[in-house]
Amino acid sequence: LIFRLYFAFSTSGFSGDESYFHLRIIDYIAEHKLPMFYDSLSYGGKVIYYPQLFHILLAIFSFIPYALKIIPALVSAGLVVIVYLIAKKITNNDNSSLLTAFLAAFIPIEIKNSLNQISIYSFIITVMLILYLCLINLENKKYFNLFLILSFLLPLIHPISFLFTFSLIFYLILSNTESLYISKYRREAIIFSFFLILLINFLIYKNLFLQYGMNIIWQNIPESLFQIYFKNLNVLEIIYLIGALPIILGGLGIFLGLHKEKDDPIILLAAAMLATLFLLSIKILTLEIGVLFLTIFLVITSSLSISKIYNYLDLTKFSYFKKYATSILILLIIGLALVPSYFVAKSLPNYSEEIKTFQWIKGNTEENATILVPLELGNTLTSVSERKNVLDSNFLLARNTQERYGDVNRVYNTFSKIIALESLRKYNAKYIYIGDYVKDKYNITKLRYLDKKCFEEIKNDVYKVVC
Repeated sequence: LIFRLYFAFSTSGFSGDESYFHLRIIDYIAEHKLPMFYDSLSYGGKVIYYPQLFHILLAIFSFIPYALKIIPALVSAGLVVIVYLIAKKITNNDNSSLLTAFLAAFIPIEIKNSLNQISIYSFIITVMLILYLCLINLENKKYFNLFLILSFLLPLIHPISFLFTFSLIFYLILSNTESLYISKYRREAIIFSFFLILLINFLIYKNLFLQYGMNIIWQNIPESLFQIYFKNLNVLEIIYLIGALPIILGGLGIFLGLHKEKDDPIILLAAAMLATLFLLSIKILTLEIGVLFLTIFLVITSSLSISKIYNYLDLTKFSYFKKYATSILILLIIGLALVPSYFVAKSLPNYSEEIKTFQWIKGNTEENATILVPLELGNTLTSVSERKNVLDSNFLLARNTQERYGDVNRVYNTFSKIIALESLRKYNAKYIYIGDYVKDKYNITKLRYLDKKCFEEIKNDVYKVVC
C-alpha cells in the first residue's frame, strides 16, 4: 500500500487515459445522483452502455479527500490478503502463503494496469478472487451467502464477468476428467451463478445484441487497431509479460495439483487459466488483460510449489537449508518482481503537461468547441477541459471509428493543408493540440502545413483553425 500511495501522490493526475473516462462518470454520478447514460463530449456525443456499480461505489466515497487515489490503491493492495487466504487454503502453510502474498504484491503487469489509476480491472480481479475463495469454502454458510451476493454484483461491475462463467464450465469439465467429486450443493451453486451472470449480462446488453449481434463482443474497435489490441498468441511474448517466477513456480504448482495431489483449489485455478487462454485464443480478451489474469492465477498456484519445497527440505538431509530457503525466495521475489515493478511504476505516464494545457483550454475556449487530440488523450481531454473530442478509446456505439481514427492520424501526419482542413471540418474541430506526447507518437516537431493564414497559435502547442 505504501509503494502504491507513494507513486500515486507523486503526481496530481492519473497514469492512464482510461482513468479519466471513469473519473467523468464518477463526477457525473456524484453531482446528479444518477448513472451516466449519455456522454455529450465523447465523439461529439454518444450513448454509454457500461455497468456503473464500480463508479457508484467510488462516487459514494468521493467526498473523502484524495479518495480516488486512496481507494484504488487499497483495493489493489487488498489482493495480497485474498491471495494469502487462497494460498493458505491450498497449502495450510504459513511460510508459503506469506511468500505467495509477497509475490502477488509486486506483479509488473498488474502494476502497469492499476498503479495511480482508477482501474476497473483491479476491482474486478479482487471480486473474482473472492468468488473463487468462496467457492473453495462453499460449505461454510457465510461464504455461500457471499458467493451468491457477489455472483449478482459481478456483471454489474464489468462485462468481463463472462470470464468467471467460462471458468466454472472448465472447472466442471476438469473435475469430471480428474474424477473429483463435486457435492450437489456446490454443483447447484455453480449452475445458479452461471445462469445468473449470463442473465444479467443479457439484460444489460440485450439491445446491443439485437442490433449488432455477436459483433458487439469486439466493441466496435477500429480495424487498424484490432491487431494491436487482439494480438495472436505468442508463447515467448506471454512468458515475457508474465515473468520467470510465476511461470516456473505456478506451472509446477499446476502440474503437482493436477497430476499428483488432485487438489480442488488448484483444479479451480487451472480452470480459470484455461478459460482465459480460450478467450484469448478467440480474441475476446486483449492480450494484456488476458496475461494479467493468467499471471494472477499462476502466482496463486505458486503457493503449492513453495509449500512442496519446504516439505522436501523437511523430509531430506537438506533440512538445515530450510532457514535459507525463505531468504533465497525473498531475494528472488525482490529481484524478479519488486525491482521490475519499481521500474514499471517509474515509467508510467503522468499527463501533467497535458492536464495543464487542457485546464487552460477549459477556461479559454468556447463551451461547445471540439478539440482534436490523439486517441490516447481523448478521455483526458473531455474530463479535464470539458470539451468535445473527435476520438477516444470508448468505441462502443461510436460513429465511424475507423474513419475517425484515420482522420486524426492524417491531421498529424499529412503535409497537405487541404487534407488536414477537410478532416478538421468533417468533425467541426476548431482546435488542435500538439504537445510532447503527440510529437513523440508521430515523430514530428510541428504540424508540417502550419501557416498564419489558417492556423493561429493561441497557446504553446494549441492551434486554432481560423480559415
